[in-house]
Amino acid sequence: MKKIVIGTMVVFLAALAGVWMLSQRQGLPAAEVLPAHPLVFARLNFAQKHIDQVLDSDFGRNIAAIDVPEVLGRNNFSRNDINDFKRWQGDVARFWANPLMKKFLSKEAAVAVYQDGTSNNVLIALRLTLSTGIVESFSRIFHHWGDEITVSRQKYHGVTVNQLAFKGQSRGVDYVRLRDLVVMAPHSSGSIRQVVDVYQHRLPSLEQDPAFDFVRRNAYPHGDGLVFVNFNLLVHQWQAQMDSAAFPVYGLSYMPGVVSKYKMMVDVDEKRMPSGMRQVLNCPAASNDTLRLVPFDAIAYNWNGCYDLPQIWTAAKKQLAQNPELAQGVALFKQRLERHFHINIRKDVLPLLGHEIGGYLTDVDMEGTFPFPIPRLLVFVKVKDRPAAERLLDKLAQSPSSHLLGETYDHVDIHYLSMSLGPNMNPGYCFLRDYLLAATSRQLLKRSIDAYHDSFRSIVSDNMINQFSLGGSEKFNSVTLMKTAELSRRAQDFLGWVDRYLSGRVTMAAAYQQDGNNKELELDEAIANKSAELVLARRKLTQLKASSLSAVAFENQDFINGAIQNLNREEQTIKDDIFNYTQQKEDLSRIMDNYASGAQLAKLTMYNMDNLVTPVLKGLESINAQAVTVRFSGKMLETEFLVK
Repeated sequence: MKKIVIGTMVVFLAALAGVWMLSQRQGLPAAEVLPAHPLVFARLNFAQKHIDQVLDSDFGRNIAAIDVPEVLGRNNFSRNDINDFKRWQGDVARFWANPLMKKFLSKEAAVAVYQDGTSNNVLIALRLTLSTGIVESFSRIFHHWGDEITVSRQKYHGVTVNQLAFKGQSRGVDYVRLRDLVVMAPHSSGSIRQVVDVYQHRLPSLEQDPAFDFVRRNAYPHGDGLVFVNFNLLVHQWQAQMDSAAFPVYGLSYMPGVVSKYKMMVDVDEKRMPSGMRQVLNCPAASNDTLRLVPFDAIAYNWNGCYDLPQIWTAAKKQLAQNPELAQGVALFKQRLERHFHINIRKDVLPLLGHEIGGYLTDVDMEGTFPFPIPRLLVFVKVKDRPAAERLLDKLAQSPSSHLLGETYDHVDIHYLSMSLGPNMNPGYCFLRDYLLAATSRQLLKRSIDAYHDSFRSIVSDNMINQFSLGGSEKFNSVTLMKTAELSRRAQDFLGWVDRYLSGRVTMAAAYQQDGNNKELELDEAIANKSAELVLARRKLTQLKASSLSAVAFENQDFINGAIQNLNREEQTIKDDIFNYTQQKEDLSRIMDNYASGAQLAKLTMYNMDNLVTPVLKGLESINAQAVTVRFSGKMLETEFLVK
């Protein structure tokens, strides 16, 4: 008995050890069983967890609260389109509510799309847990569509291929289990056999695809998500006459964390791009020192270290050449500007400007003197020759028409324009080191000066700069920073201003409609009176014409003929009056229709803002800040999105 107990314990421990070793075994990468050369490939680890996090977030709840069918109906979508959306929405909800989905999406999910002639084939790979009963589980997942499912199996090169067929329909699903992966595809595609061939090394795998290898090598080493797009194949599919592209391969990598990271990688084919673009992409990354110019409470900021105004100027002239009328107007304005200030833009201005440009936003004035919102905005540009730039601007400032004032603040000369539009509307400029700053108000210039001289007043003291790794010795080609929650609140304030503006338009349209209705009644009455006068005039004319034929009339024939002529003229005058009144009524009706149409459009816009845009903005308040950094070389363009 004791030996039996000991033997049982040994078997149990051995089984437990085997299960543990199996669970520790490295999973089979999906890229090793999927065929090479997909149009698109996407993979997400812990898909269920990430999706639940989105659905349970403030952003997800606000989006879910949108009554999309109602919004579609108000925007004049057809009843069929709305019903199709409701049907799709219901299918997704039922499919997602199936408890087995958590089992299949708890680890990893991948999808790949392949071109097959004029159609596309889809392969889905799911990483499994230690659970079994795969056939029954798949049957239960697909059963919510109400179709009776039959299951069949066949061997292909020693591997079992399972086929799920829906009774009475031609559609079905094939799948195969390879170690801890299950790969499935539509039955009609026959792609499952290719998966088996790849697994048994008869066909090249996605792992061996050079285009995919570029994305995989540059992605986050332990990222949870990866997207690969072979743009060359997509271009070939959409436009057969194009055999390649300057940016043939795109990739996106995802790394979750306190700061979630999304890196987009673009393969660059220098031989396929214009020379101007090639020059920009060869611009070296550089350290960004302009954060020191940004006050702590700025809500949006951008810096570009590869700005080339002369090249932009040349490209703009080429674009203008395609529109001779616009080009002539721009050239005339440029000539007048140059004559007025006695300068030559190409010779005097463009050579002074460096390659760094940017700016920041601190707020938007909604209640100012202006009838529309005014941003509190500052822009800066690096200059190559500050003394020459100062002499040029001094020359402009001394123009009799400039009316510029000056003051010195913390040893910095500020030039500004005095305007009676409030304290935040006196635009000006100044120089800090080799940067020319221009702002909508001199107060912003002073705040940049304060920030530059005191880092605690600058945005560099904000912890998110370190979390986003934007400071220090990091080198970029471009940086964008947004305090998303604050921007969302400002955007909602702006929507409130737009709502008030549109409400005023609706009220004005209603008042004009009432005035128009009164005017229409007056015109109708005038037309009726003139029509009655016309009837009387015609009756008199008929009588006069009849009396002109009688014997008595011969004695006063001249008088009667004169009266007939007068009545003819009166009849024509009345007809002209009726015609004019009718035209006025038609013009009035068109104007009223335009006002009514404008009012309806305003009401629809307000409805969409309240029921579509505002929920999205409220959801974005859950995102504290975002940043976008760009680095590029002649071989790759890398853009990183950082979300906190």
